[in-house]
Amino acid sequence: MTMNPHSFRKKILVADDNPAVIETIFQYFNDTRQPYELLNACNGSIAYQVAREELPDLIILDWEMPMLSGLEVIGYLKKQEETRHIPIIIATGAQIEDRNLEEALETGAIDYIRKPFSRIELLARSKAAMRMSALHQREKILLQSVIDAQNRELSTIALQVAQKNELLDGVVKKLQPIASKDNAIKSYLKTLQNGLSLDNQWDKFKLHFEKVHPHFFARLQQNYPVLSPNELKLCAYMKMNLSVKETMQILNISKKGLETARYRMKKKLNLKPKDDLPKLMQQF
Repeated sequence: MTMNPHSFRKKILVADDNPAVIETIFQYFNDTRQPYELLNACNGSIAYQVAREELPDLIILDWEMPMLSGLEVIGYLKKQEETRHIPIIIATGAQIEDRNLEEALETGAIDYIRKPFSRIELLARSKAAMRMSALHQREKILLQSVIDAQNRELSTIALQVAQKNELLDGVVKKLQPIASKDNAIKSYLKTLQNGLSLDNQWDKFKLHFEKVHPHFFARLQQNYPVLSPNELKLCAYMKMNLSVKETMQILNISKKGLETARYRMKKKLNLKPKDDLPKLMQQF
């Protein structure tokens, strides 16, 4: 099967209210050996819309544009999960002081270029920005794969604890009718009931959890001090992206019980019924 070379083309959005600047930048990229898919926008509002729809590999933004400025566009894009990773070069012929460079970088631009710029400078900075972004994305993927593996290990530990307690609980229920008639069985029963205490097991789990997700509980309690210990546990399981079935097994509750627990949490946190609680936990 022959691969279409155009499927590997980098997509670049150029936003400037001066058509001559867009034409020049397009010419620079078209003159290279590497094919690019070039997009354009004549104001900040259109640039924002195109960026969200097309998800380009690079955006070159003019600082001063109608509708939205370049910095405003960056601010909006960095707030969106699907666009915050896009590398953005801010270009300007007016804001050329060092403080402007600092402002652009603090807003979220990956680089800053002063007009007029040469072909070599623009292409070099653009390629460097895309390389840096690609490396950063690979690092994020690798890091996420490590976190996913650690979360799977955590979920295994939590499930083992749940299964152990379920087994002990079954044994306790069978021994209770005869415990009053036999002191030895009564003693064994007390030992088993002590083993059912989850506090010690939770402390061990929490230590492992905080190695994977540092300061999760501190940040969560700082924002939501009303959460109970059991609700904090539920938050941890949501942070780990455990399925509904796995969470039910660990907490030893029904699906209805889990739904009720989540509903109560939303109410306590002043969230709307449609708000995504697991997604909220990913922010901590």
